[in-house]
Amino acid sequence: MLMPLKNKLTWLDLGVFSGYVVAVSVAVAHHEPWADEAQAWLVARDVPFWKMIFRQMRYEDSPGLWHALLWVAQHGFHAPYSAMNWIGAALAAAGAGVLIFCAPFPRPVRYLMSFSYYVSYHYAVIARPYVMLLLFGGLAAIFYRRRSPISFAIAIALLCGTSVHGAILAAAISLGAGWHVVVKRDWEVGPLRTHYLTAVAIVIMAGIMVVVIVFPPADAGAEVARLFESAHLDRFLQLLGDTITEPWPIGGCLLLALAVFAVRSGESIVFLAGVGGLYAFEWLIFSLFQHWGAIVIALIVCLWIAWPRERKGSFEPTMAALLLSGLFAIQTVWAVSAWRHDFTTPYSGSKDAAIYLKQVGADHARIFGFCYPVVAVQAYFDRSIFADWPTAYSRGTKNEDSVICSMDCKTHYDYVVMPLLHGDDDPNAEAVEACGYVPVHISPGRAFFKQGVQITETFVIYRHIF
Repeated sequence: MLMPLKNKLTWLDLGVFSGYVVAVSVAVAHHEPWADEAQAWLVARDVPFWKMIFRQMRYEDSPGLWHALLWVAQHGFHAPYSAMNWIGAALAAAGAGVLIFCAPFPRPVRYLMSFSYYVSYHYAVIARPYVMLLLFGGLAAIFYRRRSPISFAIAIALLCGTSVHGAILAAAISLGAGWHVVVKRDWEVGPLRTHYLTAVAIVIMAGIMVVVIVFPPADAGAEVARLFESAHLDRFLQLLGDTITEPWPIGGCLLLALAVFAVRSGESIVFLAGVGGLYAFEWLIFSLFQHWGAIVIALIVCLWIAWPRERKGSFEPTMAALLLSGLFAIQTVWAVSAWRHDFTTPYSGSKDAAIYLKQVGADHARIFGFCYPVVAVQAYFDRSIFADWPTAYSRGTKNEDSVICSMDCKTHYDYVVMPLLHGDDDPNAEAVEACGYVPVHISPGRAFFKQGVQITETFVIYRHIF
């Protein structure tokens, strides 16, 4: 069993886990996938497996484990598009189960963590590779604490496969393990030397595979090549507020206190390299709102590793538990707001747009799909319905935007599908209407983040009239 001996299963644990499953299931049943979710599904559907892993993943910024699971679901089990979010929810529930039943935190902390925003919504209802972070990060923490080298290495390899963020966390945990084995020598290696050498080989191979699969090619699009765009102090302070709690001074103080706790627990390398490394990555290299929760998952996993083994009423673990309870109580409020939003408001207008296009037979007409977000509409069809898209998925190359984000009036289309990404005003509306198109249908969608709408994924459908 994975469960620590002193952390006995209770009916309360089962009740909390059941409540988690119900809450996530209700939200999934009402969720409309947005473009980033659809992109992974379409890549897995339309690209041969090895070409997907060793070529397309270089444009996706992903080591490919999530895409591989979707590929197997479609090609092995003929799963429909609606299955994607249930697959993600099942992986998230597995991670929540590991947290609730196996983590060393006091029960109130575990329960609040499991119902927090990223654990129960953003990385559970929304089907992205990050749904696997808590599961494999939690397993890595368990085997780290148990000194089980091969099981630990397998968990680390799987964590590397989730995302670049998972690979950074995996590297931090591996550094911590290496510090104990090589420098502090407080892990007994002698009888298990072969196991440890095997574990080292597994971890190194996983790291090499991440670099080989993810390293971007020369023709990668701007999304992949965006470096050092957010390296400003105000951006870092915003990250503190968005990942921990707002306002940022409170979040910063909470993070500092938890860092001191981790350092004093003897796991400074794991915490500073894991949480600090992800903050540095999001601040200096590549920052998008959907990635920020990886820092919260890293915080949980790193504190999991650092938590004292002896359950004594000492001051430091008690204070850390109080801080974590306050932090994740706030994030649970965020989760409730997100569940309410997904239940009452379309997250993406893609499903409604696809229904309308099918009703009017537009999928058999000539349609122009304007820019990347329309992949969310493509996922509801068995082929690319847009004349300007050679594939149903976005290929992620540099010249793609110039083709799919500019429309020539000389070329005739029966319909145009235009996304509204930032509010209700379409900056391209006048140009489209000047080409002889009129709006005939609006499919509203609002991608929710924490306590408000981060982007608007509404689609306006135009028809050619002259």
